[in-house]
Amino acid sequence: MTIDLDASDFALDEMPGDVLHDVLRAHREQGPVTPAKFMGLPAFAITRHAALLEAFRDNERFPPHRMYEASLEGAIGKSFISMADLDQHRIYRKLATPAFRSRAVASYEAESLEALAHEVADRFEGHDEVDLLAEFIASFPYLVITRLLGLPHDREEAFHRWALALLSMREDPAAAVKASEELTEFLAPVVEERRREPRNDVISELVQAEAEGRRLTNEEVFSHIRLLFPTGGETTHGSLGNLVSAVLTRPGMWQELRGNPSRVPDAVDEILRFETPIAVLPRMSAEYDVEFMGVDIPANTWVMFAIAGANRDPAVFADPDRFDLDRESKDLLTFGRGVKSCPGMHLARRNMTVGLTTLLERVANPELLDLEAAVPRRTVLRVPDALRIRRRTA
Repeated sequence: MTIDLDASDFALDEMPGDVLHDVLRAHREQGPVTPAKFMGLPAFAITRHAALLEAFRDNERFPPHRMYEASLEGAIGKSFISMADLDQHRIYRKLATPAFRSRAVASYEAESLEALAHEVADRFEGHDEVDLLAEFIASFPYLVITRLLGLPHDREEAFHRWALALLSMREDPAAAVKASEELTEFLAPVVEERRREPRNDVISELVQAEAEGRRLTNEEVFSHIRLLFPTGGETTHGSLGNLVSAVLTRPGMWQELRGNPSRVPDAVDEILRFETPIAVLPRMSAEYDVEFMGVDIPANTWVMFAIAGANRDPAVFADPDRFDLDRESKDLLTFGRGVKSCPGMHLARRNMTVGLTTLLERVANPELLDLEAAVPRRTVLRVPDALRIRRRTA
């Protein structure tokens, strides 16, 4: 099949299922860095594993803060993910990220994560037909975040709505800013209360954190919480959705994993390679012309960090287009590399493992009703549209 790369746009085309991977393969076969389109604009795609690994670590030619600064900072505020100064970034990352590897997270994982997953699954217990994406996958990751933060259970739907609106800064800036203001108005008294009376939750960890003589101000705490909802919630939503899609669409795999749940972590590892939720990460090149891998890239040009292409590079992964629970190579670029690598990767993996294990326990014999809707689609946030199943009795 011939792919017209000139007609493919990584922002405007949905590229469902194998279409995306066919496009990325065509780019990869042409070279490590190839011309592309993004939002109708000239861009470049980096699709080979070795080249993308180098690009992730290159803060000069591909400043990692610029995309976040342009797309999310207006609603989320200043956070370590959008800081240009690497010393400042280092300090604020020290202040913010340990909270999500803290005793609050550890105790929650041990005591409550599985209980929460079953609480969500209870909502569709007894239903013969259910959309697992809408009824479980789209809410579970956000509920985990609200519980970790110690926020009231009766406002969880509002938090989910605010999170989705924060992600729409480029398409609907007014809605994103309004969501930011509403979330901040709600958080302000909670943060003040945690300063007076800390609890065993992540907000308390954030307000007490100290690094190199600094502490987070209230506004800095707000911005890091705003960042957590759309980035942690939405990407885990995509990861879990793609995982359940892969298991449902492979004959016998649901029953195989249901009978041997110790293999669920292998499925988690493989889906993070096979169908990553951020398939193509847009980055902006430096404010001056650069050369990378023998290709001249003009200043201020969109550069597609094609994680999904690198994760299927045959130079690193044997038979890369096969979903293989026994795969040995784990050299994934799913969570990035370098200073802006994802600090929440452990929690994301844990959410995915618990989420799938719970669904396997609660849904014995599912029949997928809409294969087309179950195919992952889009590039920046890749996830199926629906995972509608019927419970078979035999």
